[in-house]
Amino acid sequence: MFVKRSAAVALAAAAVCGSFLLAAPAQAASPAPDATARYARFEGRTVDLSGDWGDAKVCMVWQTRGAVECFRTAAQQEAREKQLRATASTQQVKAACSTPLDLYQYTGKGGRDLKFYDRGYWQNLSAYSFDNSTSSYWTGACTAHLAENANGGGYWYPGNTGPNHQEDSMRSGWDNRVSSIKID
Repeated sequence: MFVKRSAAVALAAAAVCGSFLLAAPAQAASPAPDATARYARFEGRTVDLSGDWGDAKVCMVWQTRGAVECFRTAAQQEAREKQLRATASTQQVKAACSTPLDLYQYTGKGGRDLKFYDRGYWQNLSAYSFDNSTSSYWTGACTAHLAENANGGGYWYPGNTGPNHQEDSMRSGWDNRVSSIKID
């Protein structure tokens, strides 16, 4: 009886531990946001995006490529994106959406433009001086999630955030409310 009960307890403990062990790799697979993400390259120098962007109008965040870079024009950013894609490893390509999630400062895709490529984890907009600054967006080729608080907390944007969707203005109550994003 003792042996059967001990075996049952051991199996139950193994099952519980096994479920924790199975959950851990899924969390570990998501890259942690870079603590230095707020720093970007702009025209050969490092700028701190947690403050004013200065002359930069378009910034791209592609952590798996080691790129947090800003540009004066969208054409400059698109040329740099092509360079990065051409030299990306297969793993880096799989970790990114083929087209970025674009967040815009103003309605109608106006003002500063912040582009995200990395998939699978929450990214906080405060690191880029873009917390509560989104007034319009385009999801690109992947589904995205827009949350009102850091790390995906609080309510999620109730509008369409499926692939290739664009909103020229946020739904009522959501203008300048997004604090974090995640791309699937």
